[in-house]
Order: sequence, then C-alpha cells, then structure tokens
Amino acid sequence: MSKITVIRAEKEDINWINKKYTEVDFVASNYEDEYIVIAKIDNENAGLGRLVKIDKNNIELGGIYVFPNFRGKGIAENIVQALLAKNPFDKTTIWCLPFENLLNFYFKFGFDLCENIPPPEKIADKLKWCNSESTYNKKVVLLCKKMN
Repeated sequence: MSKITVIRAEKEDINWINKKYTEVDFVASNYEDEYIVIAKIDNENAGLGRLVKIDKNNIELGGIYVFPNFRGKGIAENIVQALLAKNPFDKTTIWCLPFENLLNFYFKFGFDLCENIPPPEKIADKLKWCNSESTYNKKVVLLCKKMN
C-alpha cells in the first residue's frame, strides 16, 4: 500500500502551486500569508491545501485539491487533518467555503454551518464571488470552526 505524506510547501513551490490552482479556477496563493501543504504518495505530488490568514482572529481553510489520478485514496482527508493539526494561526475561527456536496466531509472535522455568524468581509465577498453565475457550476456554502 502506498504511503501518503503531507509536507509544508516551500516558497520556491509557489509558481507550481498557483499553476495547479489555475487549472481548477481556484484563487492563487500568496506564500507570505498562507500555510500551504503538498500531499505526496510515494514521493509524487498528489494534492494541495492551505490555510489563509484573513486577520488576527480569522483564517480560511481552502484550496483543497486532489489531482485526478490520485482521487479515492484518502488524500483530501490527510490534507485537512495536517492543516488543522499544524495550524500556525492559533485561537482563530477557521472559515471554509466548500462545494455543497462536500458538507459531510467537512462536518467530520468539526466544521458547522455558520449562517448566523457574520463572516469577515473578505470571506463574505469570496462566498458571493463563488456563487456568482460565472464562477462555478456547484453551490458553495459557508462553514466555520472555532479554535481555542
């Protein structure tokens, strides 16, 4: 059985990371304000994920992307577990904007629907952008998780 490892991305990986995100119409990464990880199977890059600092009290979990030929192997779960375990932005609220069909995946990590909690403006704007007619053909929902 192949071993999944998740490592922190290096600054020199940013062009490759953003090339991968561009392929799936995700927002580009900025290494300075993010904690980015790369998942590997047998030393081959298999997926990406990131935590984006919004402000001192809020971060976004996002950019979870498993490359097509590696899907169904538990890589996304490993990426999210690693990001939550190694979160360098302590005592924050983590916001997540997944496609609606992925709700149960994020619920198992302690995320909840946050319809009654006002998100930071940057998250609210991104949610609106994600759900605009020209962005994605799936609905994106707002989730959050309080970290203590």
